[in-house]
Amino acid sequence: MLLEQLGRIDLNLLIILQVLLEERNGSRAARRLHLSQSAVSKALGRLRETFDDPLFVRSAYGLEPTARALSLQQQLQPILLSLDNLIQPPDFDPTTTEREFVIASMDSAFTLFAPLYLSELKRQAPGIRLRYEEWTENSLTEMSQGQVDIAFTVRENCINSDFRLDTLPNAICQRLLAIDDLTCLVQHDHPALHEPEWDLTRYLAYPHVQTYCEGRDRWMLDHKLAEQDLYRRIEATVPSFEAALRMGMHSDMIVTLSRLYARHATQVYPLVPLPLPIALDSISHLLIWHQRHEEDPGHRWLRETLLTLIMGKLEPTAAEPS
Repeated sequence: MLLEQLGRIDLNLLIILQVLLEERNGSRAARRLHLSQSAVSKALGRLRETFDDPLFVRSAYGLEPTARALSLQQQLQPILLSLDNLIQPPDFDPTTTEREFVIASMDSAFTLFAPLYLSELKRQAPGIRLRYEEWTENSLTEMSQGQVDIAFTVRENCINSDFRLDTLPNAICQRLLAIDDLTCLVQHDHPALHEPEWDLTRYLAYPHVQTYCEGRDRWMLDHKLAEQDLYRRIEATVPSFEAALRMGMHSDMIVTLSRLYARHATQVYPLVPLPLPIALDSISHLLIWHQRHEEDPGHRWLRETLLTLIMGKLEPTAAEPS
């Protein structure tokens, strides 16, 4: 396209289109853009004229993009990211920045790590804005598309797992935060605490609550058990670890989770630890980001500050088996 033709297009419309594609909801898009819903509707009308396509159709779930809109999204994301990088200052001053960073995290990682860095991060950068999103099966794609800046995630250190460290895309950079393993939590009057012997047979005899995360509700533990033709009796599947802890508080269901997170949980919830009676490979807590941000001064400051604060405050033996 000639520059003269490009000059006749309002580039602000492309930003509005991108936010609509991300939010799939006119009201939420208007709030993010600090515009009225009427202004967003008018902009959508102009976009439809520009691209000669309806772009979105209304449904019970919000705005559903057309095939043309989805095609545009694939092209828009790298273009807008390049423009953002173009206008970022060559230097980054945390004391004056008002930049927003999007952080994806499981609820367990947020609970574990945010207290270690948040107050000092805000002290160093009082104007910084952090937008947290749930870590899901789509987060890696969103990171590659520039929608997520940095993330906390967990990988399984098991050769048979599809969620090993080396299964992350090549474009994803990573730093290890902690090596961890799994343990169990039960309510304070759970009958398992009075068993004469705590072994795998008794572990499998009790009901379990499972956390659905990253698009799956079966983990390394379940695959290891299946190799022996053994299975847990999962009576509830919940969308977060906090929900699993609350289920465990009010029932005989066993909660199986990382030892680091369990140490936090026993300080907050009336739950008692029990060892996991099966040998498993360890898990790794990671900080990850896309390689496109390697040379971004602001992003470099954020990730280095997070790493310094978290690693400096994590107990050296916190992730060692007890």
